[in-house]
This record gives sequence, C-alpha cells and structure tokens, in this order.
Amino acid sequence: MKGLKSIFLKNFVIYSLVVMLSFTALGGAFIYQINRYSAEERQSILNSTARRAEESTANYMVNQSNVMGFSRELLESSFHLNMMQLAGNLGGVIFVCDTSGQLLLLATDETCYTYSGDSGQSGVTVPEESVQTAIQEGRFYEMGTLSGLLTSPHYTLGLPVNDDQGQPMALTFVSLSADASLKLFLNISSTFILMIFIVFLLVLVVTYVMVDSTVRPLRSISAAARNFGRGDFSSRAPIPKRRDELYALTVSFNQMADAIENMENQRRDLIANVSHDLRTPMTTIGGFIDGILDGTIKPEKQEYYLNIVSEEIKRLSRLANSMVEVSRLESGERALSKTAFDISEMVRRIVLGFERQLSDHQIDVDLDIPDKLEITADHDAIFQVVYNLMDNAVKFTDEGGKIIVYLSSKSGRMQFNIVNTGPGIGPEAIDHIFERFYKGDRSRGKKVTSSGLGLYIVKTLVNRHGGDIYAKSGNGQTEFCFTIPVN
Repeated sequence: MKGLKSIFLKNFVIYSLVVMLSFTALGGAFIYQINRYSAEERQSILNSTARRAEESTANYMVNQSNVMGFSRELLESSFHLNMMQLAGNLGGVIFVCDTSGQLLLLATDETCYTYSGDSGQSGVTVPEESVQTAIQEGRFYEMGTLSGLLTSPHYTLGLPVNDDQGQPMALTFVSLSADASLKLFLNISSTFILMIFIVFLLVLVVTYVMVDSTVRPLRSISAAARNFGRGDFSSRAPIPKRRDELYALTVSFNQMADAIENMENQRRDLIANVSHDLRTPMTTIGGFIDGILDGTIKPEKQEYYLNIVSEEIKRLSRLANSMVEVSRLESGERALSKTAFDISEMVRRIVLGFERQLSDHQIDVDLDIPDKLEITADHDAIFQVVYNLMDNAVKFTDEGGKIIVYLSSKSGRMQFNIVNTGPGIGPEAIDHIFERFYKGDRSRGKKVTSSGLGLYIVKTLVNRHGGDIYAKSGNGQTEFCFTIPVN
C-alpha cells in the first residue's frame, strides 16, 4: 500500500505542477503582451499629443507678436483651451517651458496655468538635463517624476518648439501617469493568481478521483506480481473490462509473465540449445585430426594445426559453461583480464580454423587486415566475439559465396568488419538479433539451429570492453561490425 500511496502523491504533485506552470507561463505571456500593447499604445498617444502640443505652441508664439489687445487675449484663450483639450484627451499633464527650463504653462483637463518671471512662480523649472536632451536630440523620453516636478511616476515625452530658422523657442512636455498601467498589471496578475488557485483545487479533486480509480485495479496487478515473485509463474492479473491504459498495463504484465515463464523453460533446455555453439568447433577439431591421420596434412604442418586443435579444445570447455558466463556477464561478476596481443594473428587463426567448412561450401574469403595490430583486451573474450561472428558468416553464406574480413585501427579504436553474401537478414529481425534467446527466422538459405545466445554474448562482451556493435543487411550482403578501444 505504501507504493500505491506513492503513486497518488507523485501524480498529484506532477499534475499540479504542470497545470500551475502552464498557467503561470500563459499568464506571463498574456501580461507581457498586454504590457507591450499598452506601451505601444501609450507611445503612440504621447507622440500624437506631443506633436499637436508642439504645433499649437509654435503657432501661438509666432502669432502672439503680431496681434494686440482683444485679439491677443482671444488667441491666448484659444491656445489655453486647445492645450486643456489635449491634456484631457491624453488624461495627463502638458508643460511648456522656455529654453532655460523656466515653466511658462501647465495644462490639465480642467485648468491651464501660465507663469511669468514676475508672478512669483518663476522658480518652477523643468530639469536642465531634460531640456538639453530634447534640444540636442530632438526629443526627450523618460518614466519618472522629472526630478520631482511631478508628484508620481509619469511617462513623459518632450519636444522642442522651433522657429522658422529651426532654432528652439520653447519646449513642450506631455506626461501620462504610470498609475493606470500599474493598476492594470496588478489587476491582471491578481486575476491569474486567482485562476491558478482555483485550477489547483480542481486538479486536486480530479487527481484524487483519477488516481483512486487507478489504484483499485493496480491492487490485482500487485497481488499477481507478489505471487509471481514467490515462484508461482502461472499467476496472472485479471484483465480489466475497460480498454484504457490499465487494460494495456495488465496485458503487458501478463505478456511479461509469459515471457519470463518461457525463459525459464528455455533455461531448462539450455544444454540442448548450446550444441549450436559446440558443433562447429568439434567439426573443426575432427577435420584437422582426420587430416593428420590420413596424411592430408603434411608432417611439417602438423604441429601448427595441433596448436589450433589445442586452442579449440580449450574453447570448448569455456563454451560448455556459456549460460554461467551469460549470468556472470549480466551481473558484472566476470572481470575482464586484459592483456596485449596481436589481433591480426588471432583473426588469421580463426579463419584458418574454418578451412574445411569454407572448402566444402566453396566459399571464398578475402582478408583485408594489417600484418600486425596489437590491442589490449581480454584475449578469450575477443576470440569468442570474432569466432562467433565468423561462425555466423560461414553458416549463412550460400554455396559459392564470399566472405570479406576487414580489420583496421583509427582514432584509438580497433574496428572489425565481416561481410558475407547471401539473402541477408529480414528487416523484422535486424533490430532483435542481439537480444537474448532470440531465434528469429532470418531466411538466409540454410537450416541452422541456434540457441539464441551467440550474438547476445558477442554484444555483451563488446559492450564490456567499452565498444559498440551493429549489423546491417541489404543488396545481397550482411555485415557485422564492432569497435573497441585499442588500449
């Protein structure tokens, strides 16, 4: 039951985090887009208002010197009204100052103040750096208080008012309060936080219901697994009626149980199956002994072939314990005994050991190997790898076919390739040939029995050396290749 509770907790945490992170990301993206749109809209309004205020100020300052009396008052009144209207449309404040920063006019949506040097208000000025920036760069923009001139943060855009010669006569500054944008941001943020909290509660309820409905069928699977662990390989979980993920899980569990039960049966028949790996070496030994006895092998060559026979007999002893070896390899109990040896000579001896089979089936062998290539590895393990691959190639090469063996060293790695002609390995089998006990019908032209261990042992030994192995087949050829570090 602890495991079941753990499943509930894990699912609850995962689902909750995924939903919360998703909504947080969505909310962040949404808020970002809102802020971006607001900034663009705000910039557009500021630019439009500032241009209109600059034009209105320029017209007023140019025309006021040309009119007197009532007309001048009317012009000033119209100017003030226009600036108030612009401030109202903006929802902010408009300043007009001279080139020294002395404030000349302040307009809001409700009022318009004018300042003069003798009014007692001459101390109100726009910061000098803001004025100079607007004059020198043609515009001024900031988000702040204009060095305390404004009581709260505002977005402010300033433009110079130039005369006919392009010389600045005054400056206009339009300011929009930042409080509205801040309030919008806070409102949106609080809304999304509330949504995330509500969704979190919903996920909590949904997760509880979903996991609870999942745990109940899992109990039957757990009970079957416990029985299976006690040795009852006939134990199976009942198949749920609902064809959902639990249905698939139960089917997969039962299939796994079937596979394990079959594997146990295969283990009982292992001695008979291992004969696949024993038959060819015994044939080789018998062939060489017969050749010595009937005089086919000349006396001066007998010692050489007897040495090969001796090596084959020793290897037969190792192959007789193949299942023990597999078990030790899988558990990591077998330690590699690395020594330096010439793999070129090893390959030549292995190929020579198949001389009788090659001759009987009229198979040509091309060796593209260096005279000497020394590597540091487990001699017996590499011998077994190369022997099994050569044995495989001989078995599945058609009469009159060809085998090509390549051996090279590059970038600190030894590479061994063996290519044989023939129908090849079917695409449905190529991905499984290195699996344990795999006996797929490769349709390669011969009736060959297999224990399903040879290539599995090969792959395991290569991997233990830090190497890689692969197979490919097509266009009438099959190739096996493995690489291992030279040292």
